[in-house]
Amino acid sequence: MRRRLIAVPSALLVAALVLGACSSDPDDGGTESGSPTSSESETTPTEVESVENVVAGSTAGFTASGEFGEKPTLEFTETDPPEGLQAETVTEGDGEEVAAGDYVVAHYLGQIWGTETVFDNSYDRGAPTGFSLNQVIQGWSTGLVGQKVGSRVLLTIPSFLGYAEGQGDIKPGDTIVFVVDIAGIIPADGTGQADAAPTDAEVPVTITGDLGSAVTGVTLTEGAGEPTEATTTVIATGTGPEIAEGDTAGLQYYVTSWDGAQVQSTWPPEGVGAQTATIGQGTPFDQLVGVPVGSRVLLQVPADAASGSPAVAVVVDVVATVPA
Repeated sequence: MRRRLIAVPSALLVAALVLGACSSDPDDGGTESGSPTSSESETTPTEVESVENVVAGSTAGFTASGEFGEKPTLEFTETDPPEGLQAETVTEGDGEEVAAGDYVVAHYLGQIWGTETVFDNSYDRGAPTGFSLNQVIQGWSTGLVGQKVGSRVLLTIPSFLGYAEGQGDIKPGDTIVFVVDIAGIIPADGTGQADAAPTDAEVPVTITGDLGSAVTGVTLTEGAGEPTEATTTVIATGTGPEIAEGDTAGLQYYVTSWDGAQVQSTWPPEGVGAQTATIGQGTPFDQLVGVPVGSRVLLQVPADAASGSPAVAVVVDVVATVPA
């Protein structure tokens, strides 16, 4: 999934950063129709009252060639799909467990049961893709919970937990299957470190929210001039690994336009939760190269006359990084 900064008017201030960090376009190598976060995924879960009555198991009914991180070829070992949602762990990793609502970074391949039709895969794009489990089909949001980072998981998903109305090559009633290689997770409510070391750097903002907690306000200092170039100021330094170009960084951030007219935050409960950005793809977050995980940072981004985007101050907590 290729991330880019999207030119939008100032009324969509945060969309310029949120979508720039995690949006895609099929012409740019983004996800195709049928990806776990396609438009159908936002409506399908609401059609399911509860997953408690779903017959769930750990026998997917197919095998996948290759090792973790390698594009698989599937072979169906059963004529008919198994009943209910199946989540089979082929190889178990030793990382953190996925929790409900987490942002999962993974390689995946999706295929229609009993056919050779691959409707989407990330392996051909050369990089894992990030998905919030709050914004995916219910087969993912349920089937991946409890799995560990580093695991290869096979999911067999009945239509009512996937795309009941069909989408693209997927027809109504189709059972779909996924191979998922979990590369990393980012907690939706993650923050920087409470014990990050303050740098005492002078910044043109006042921040409401202690280290290790959500930022709830960013106020520009009266008389502070708008930035004419992008700058990065580390407010407090974490002790985690440094972000490198090509990494997928997990971020929480609070954005305010320089005139204070537009503000928004990713922090729950009002915000959507931690977002990801691939570093080196042309977003303002490229400025985070070399910043350790756990840090709090101020990004100053100049106005863009061509798009009408205003100058903004962005307070960022670096929650995690998934190496390229």
